[in-house]
Amino acid sequence: MIADVVGYSRLSQVDEEGTRARFQSDLADVFEPSVAEQHGRLVKTMGDGLLVEFHSVVDALRCAVQIQELKIKRNAVAPPDRKLDFRIGVNLGDIIVEGDDIHGDGVNIADRVQALAEPGGIAISGTAYDHVKAKVPVGFASLGEQKVKSIAEPIRVYRVVLDPAAAGKTIGVRTNRHPWRVPAAAAAVVALLLVGTGLWWQPWQMAGEPSDSQNVVAADTRPSLVVLPFDNLSDDKQQGYLADGITEDVTTELARLPGLVVISRKAAFTYKDKTSKPTQVATELGVRYILEGSIRRAGGTMRINAQLIDATTSGHIWAERFDGTWSQVFELQDKMVGEIATALRLRLISGQQTPQIGGTNNTSAYESYLRGRELERREQPKDWVDAVKHYEQALALDPKFGNAAAALAWIYREAQWTESRSKVLGLTEDEARNKANAYFEQAAKHPSPTYYQILVARLNMQHKSDEAVAAAERAMALDASDPVSQEAMGQALIFNGRAADGLGYVESAMRVDPGWSRWRYYLAGMAYFSMDRFVEAAAALEKINPQSNEATYWDYWANYEGLKLLISTYGHLDRIADAATAMERIKTYDDGEYSGLRAASDLPFKHYADLERVLAGLRKAGVPELPDGFDHKSQDRLDGAAIKALLFDRQITGRNLRTGEPFWRVTSEDGATTARVGEWSDTGSSQIEGNMLCYYFPSRWRFCAAVLRRASGTFTQNNEYLLVNHWNSFEFSVVK
Repeated sequence: MIADVVGYSRLSQVDEEGTRARFQSDLADVFEPSVAEQHGRLVKTMGDGLLVEFHSVVDALRCAVQIQELKIKRNAVAPPDRKLDFRIGVNLGDIIVEGDDIHGDGVNIADRVQALAEPGGIAISGTAYDHVKAKVPVGFASLGEQKVKSIAEPIRVYRVVLDPAAAGKTIGVRTNRHPWRVPAAAAAVVALLLVGTGLWWQPWQMAGEPSDSQNVVAADTRPSLVVLPFDNLSDDKQQGYLADGITEDVTTELARLPGLVVISRKAAFTYKDKTSKPTQVATELGVRYILEGSIRRAGGTMRINAQLIDATTSGHIWAERFDGTWSQVFELQDKMVGEIATALRLRLISGQQTPQIGGTNNTSAYESYLRGRELERREQPKDWVDAVKHYEQALALDPKFGNAAAALAWIYREAQWTESRSKVLGLTEDEARNKANAYFEQAAKHPSPTYYQILVARLNMQHKSDEAVAAAERAMALDASDPVSQEAMGQALIFNGRAADGLGYVESAMRVDPGWSRWRYYLAGMAYFSMDRFVEAAAALEKINPQSNEATYWDYWANYEGLKLLISTYGHLDRIADAATAMERIKTYDDGEYSGLRAASDLPFKHYADLERVLAGLRKAGVPELPDGFDHKSQDRLDGAAIKALLFDRQITGRNLRTGEPFWRVTSEDGATTARVGEWSDTGSSQIEGNMLCYYFPSRWRFCAAVLRRASGTFTQNNEYLLVNHWNSFEFSVVK
C-alpha cells in the first residue's frame, strides 16, 4: 500500500514547517494506529508519502478505508488551509526484499495506481480487486485497463467507493483481456507477495496437503523474532514462574510492534532448559532474531539481563542490563521493549508502552497470576485447583485484573465441557458453566486477548459471525503472537462464509507457532470442506487420528468435531464404508449418537448453504437428520416459513417428553427468546435456518430443532406440535 499527500509541494511553499507538522501528525494519529490494527508494517516514509506492507490484501484495503474515513473526520474540523488529503494505492504483485526495504514491479504498480486515485480516495489494481471484491464492505468502479509509466503491459484499475450503499457492487466491470497465468514449468519459482504482505500464493501446492510451516515461513518477509525462556538465576529455584512470566509478557508486548513477527510462547518454551545454537533455533522456527536473557530476584530487588542475536551472523546486535526493584517490574519490561524496538529499527506506536489491556499495576496480583499461569499450563487437571486459587487471589488483590478473570473464565469453560476436569474441580457441569459465565462477565469489563477468544466462540454460537470476526481482530491486536487468536479468526471466517481467508489464518497461526496440531487439521478440513474441496478436506481430517491419545481440551474437540465432519466428507466422496466406520467411533463420544440436528447445532454457519453442504453429506452417508426414529421427510414436518409463523411473536407451553418437566417459551418477532424447562430458565435468541429452528442460550449453548405437527394432539392437552432437537423432544401448543 502506498499513500501520498495531494499537492504537498504547493502546500509546503505556503507553509513548509506547518505542512510537515501536519503530515507527521497524520502519520502518528491516523496511519500508524490503523496500520498496527490491520497487522501491517510501515516500511518507510518517502518525503510526502509512505510505503506499507501487510499480511493480506484484505487487511491492506481495510487499512486504506479506515485511514480515509478517519481523514474525512479530521478534515471536517480542520481549517481549509490546514487540510491534508491523501491518495492511496493498493496492489498485489511481485516484490524484491532487501533487508527491511522492499521494491520491484509490485511497488511500482502500487505507486502508479495511487496516482490514479482521487484526492481522499483509494485505487486498487486488478490483482488486488480479484482477491478483495467480496470481502470488504465497499463498492468498486472499474477504470478499465490503464497504460502507466515504466510498466510494459496495461493494468486493470478500480476506484474504491466508500459509500455504504455501494457495498458489494462493482460498476463498469470489464473483461480482463490479459489474464495472468503461471506456466507449469515456472511454478516452482513464482510466488506472489502483496505490496505489503508475507502471504504467498502457492499454485504448486498438491491437493490434499495443507501448506506446511516451512512454506508459510519462507513466504514471510517481515522481521521475525523469538523470545527464548529467560533463565531463573535467583537463589530460590521455585521462582522460575517469574522468569517464565516475564518471558511471556515481553513476548506479548513485542508482538504488538507493527511489522514484527513474534513466535508464540508455546513454540519458544520447547527450548526451555536446552542448549541450542542460534542458527538451529532460527532454522526450526523460521526467525532472524533471538532474544534471550535471565532474571535474578533477591528480596525486593531484581535484575534482568537480555541480549538480541542476529541468527544470520550469530552476532549480538543489542545487549543490556536492567536493574530495579520488584515494584518496577512493569517499567523495566517497557524499557526493554522500547530498546529492542530501537535496535530493530521499528516504530513504537503512540501509547504502546502502557500496561497491557486486561493487565495490572499491582505487583502482588501480578505475581499470583504468574504462579497460576505456570500451574495451568502444565496441562494437568490436578494442577488446576491450585491455579484457580492463585488466579482468585490475583483478582482479589486487583478486581480490575482482566487477565486473571479471563483465565478463570477459560478454566471453567473447559471444565463445563470436559467431565474429567469438572470432577477435579469438584463441580457439576452446571456449576462450572455458571462460574465460567460469571468470570466472563467480569473479564468483559477489562478485556484481554483470552476474553476476546472466548467471546469469539460465544458470538459464533449466537450466529453472529460478523461480530466474531471483529472480536478476533481485537484479540490479535492485543497479542499477535498468540496462535489461539489466529485460529479463532480462522474459524470465525469459515463460519462467516470466507473459508479461503479462514485457511489463511490457520497458516498464520503456524507462522507464530510452527507445526500442525489436531485443531489446525480440523480447521483446515472445515475450510476445504466449505470450498467443496472434499478430497483435501478428507486428507486434513484423517490426519487428526481420533484413536490417538487426547492430551488436551483442544485434542478432544478436534478429535470429536473432526470425526463428525469427516462423516459428511465421506458422504460427498461416496466412501460409505468409511463413513460407517467413523459412525462407530462416534459412539465413544458424548451420547454416542449423531444426527443432522446435532451437526446443525454444532456448526453455526452464517449462510445456510454452508450448513446444507454438511447435511447433504450426512444424508449420503446414511446419518439420520432427526433422532429417535423421527422421519425428516414427514408431511407433518413444518418448513422454515411455517415455523416462523407459528413460534415468532408467540408463547408456547407443553412438556419435555423425556423428563416430563413442564416447558414454556416466549419468542418475540425479532427472535429474542425466553424459555423455562422445569427449574431451568434463560433468555437468548432464535432464528430460522432452512427447515430448522436454531436457538442459543448462554447457559445451554446452541441447539437446532425440527417442528412437527402431531395429528392426535389437542390444544387442551398442550400437545398439538413437537419440537425435536438432538437431545430432547417437547410437545406443545401455542397459547398466546
